Amino acid sequence: MELIIFVIIIVAVLVLPLKMAAAMMGARNTGVFHCLFALLLAVIVQRIVGGMIPGVSENLGILLTIPLAALAYMLVLGTGFLKGIIIALLQGLIMIVAMMLFAGVFAAV
Repeated sequence: MELIIFVIIIVAVLVLPLKMAAAMMGARNTGVFHCLFALLLAVIVQRIVGGMIPGVSENLGILLTIPLAALAYMLVLGTGFLKGIIIALLQGLIMIVAMMLFAGVFAAV
């Protein structure tokens, strides 16, 4: 039972910020499964490219992941590349704020 609750929380923390950012930017496909598939595609593309480029530093890795995620979002969510970049940045910002609020709730308990 704990595993199911853990999976639901992880999916909510990962998918909902993308869904919110895609809706803010006016993407065509903003459903939960579209967003989940876009996240999975972004991770797969990032792993493939990361495997081809050895010795990538942390700063260069961040600069590579944003356009790669934007490419996946562009293909799955039905938006342009520049809007995909903004969606990737908004998703990260929303996720950071949500995790800070989530951690604050558990710290106060």
